Amino acid sequence: MLLIGFFGIKTSKAQDSTGVIKHSVHISPFAGYNSTFKALVFGGEIGYEYRLNKHWGFTSGLNLAYIQKNNPAIGYVNNNGSVTQAKNMKVLQNALYAGAKYYIGRFYLSAELGYQEEYQTINYPYTSSGSSYNHGTYATNGFYQAYGLGYQIPLKKGDNIEIFAKGAGANNTSFTAGFRYSFGLSKRK
Repeated sequence: MLLIGFFGIKTSKAQDSTGVIKHSVHISPFAGYNSTFKALVFGGEIGYEYRLNKHWGFTSGLNLAYIQKNNPAIGYVNNNGSVTQAKNMKVLQNALYAGAKYYIGRFYLSAELGYQEEYQTINYPYTSSGSSYNHGTYATNGFYQAYGLGYQIPLKKGDNIEIFAKGAGANNTSFTAGFRYSFGLSKRK
């Protein structure tokens, strides 16, 4: 009985790794909504995934996101006591992260942790013309977190297409959806 159990475990482990590409790199565009700034966000990501087995994958990557909001509820008080309303606000975010994915068939849950930098620029209008001036760029950084879910579609030669949705951020939160093209660095068996 022990020998049958041992061979059964060995056989199931060999079958678990069949069809799993161990190493892949991916690119992924995404778009969504930033709930803190109440504005659209879009960007892209490049990363690497190591598949330990059919259930677990470990990821690392870099993403870049851009947010612009026209007429934000931001202003400053002039010397004469009047308030000048901002024309627009632009935010550039980049994050470096590492994380894990847990696969349930072709579906997966993901969690990523890392470091995020954010650059925020506010433009104010000139009072005498239609152009604007930059009030300054402010940089902040923080602890990046992202949690998501997705679905992976295997292609020939070890590549995959993934459709995903996630909530992410450090100083503010964005909810995004996108697709990911993963280039398998070996062929599927």
